[in-house]
Amino acid sequence: MVDKIIFLGTGGGRIILATQLVATGGFIIQTEGKQIWVDPGPGAVARAKQFGVKASKTDIIFVSHHHLDHSNDLNAVIDAMTLGGIQKRGILISTPTTIDGTGDDGPILLKAYRNFLNETRILKTGESVQIDNLKFIATPAEHDIEYCNGLKLETPKFTLSYVGNTAPIIDKLIEAHSNSDILIMDVLKPGKEKWKTHFCTQDAINLTSKIKPKLAIITHFGAKMLRQKPVYEAREIQRQTNIRTLAAQDGMHIDLAEFKSTQKTLA
Repeated sequence: MVDKIIFLGTGGGRIILATQLVATGGFIIQTEGKQIWVDPGPGAVARAKQFGVKASKTDIIFVSHHHLDHSNDLNAVIDAMTLGGIQKRGILISTPTTIDGTGDDGPILLKAYRNFLNETRILKTGESVQIDNLKFIATPAEHDIEYCNGLKLETPKFTLSYVGNTAPIIDKLIEAHSNSDILIMDVLKPGKEKWKTHFCTQDAINLTSKIKPKLAIITHFGAKMLRQKPVYEAREIQRQTNIRTLAAQDGMHIDLAEFKSTQKTLA
């Protein structure tokens, strides 16, 4: 298996969820013989088919939080990876709300599908789980719900960070995502258009300039960001930080072979 990231969707928020101007299927990480599906939102399984990913080969699902643009197709992915429960397998890593439900919210994971999995692991901020030679660390995220995580994935070849949906708590994020080779940021709004529960481009600039990854990627675009063209926002991040920055596109494949921890920052 070639180490890669595959974007099955680059949209987020209510308008994009409803209109599907871009897809909302989350993204795949393939590394160390494992297929990891991050945030399988609406249409995830269909987008996997469209973009050449075998849903049945999924080993681990990571759901950052229970909002539907991140979790809607969770049970469908479990069904696909277990052949409807015939082959009990796989691990789900997520929040208390996604897995068990909290207060008036959740669970997103249906009881029948929980029994299809080998294991469910609930992580709160700062907690981690080791799966073979992969370490999943739940990183801080301040959203409009009680439980929401980012992800720091440590592998023998690289460290990948996914900031997730969060307010720009930059100091906490710098500490949590330090020494990351690849930094994926959900950037809902363009320019300096602040939003209390999400990043804008300026927030991405502020974080990228401090983390100094080898590669920065922006995704999870809202309607206004799409109108402004994410590629232009990525170019501005790169111009101001001197860090190679990409705007994710639906179906984009990124080969991770060049982003090993021994390399210097790419400019």
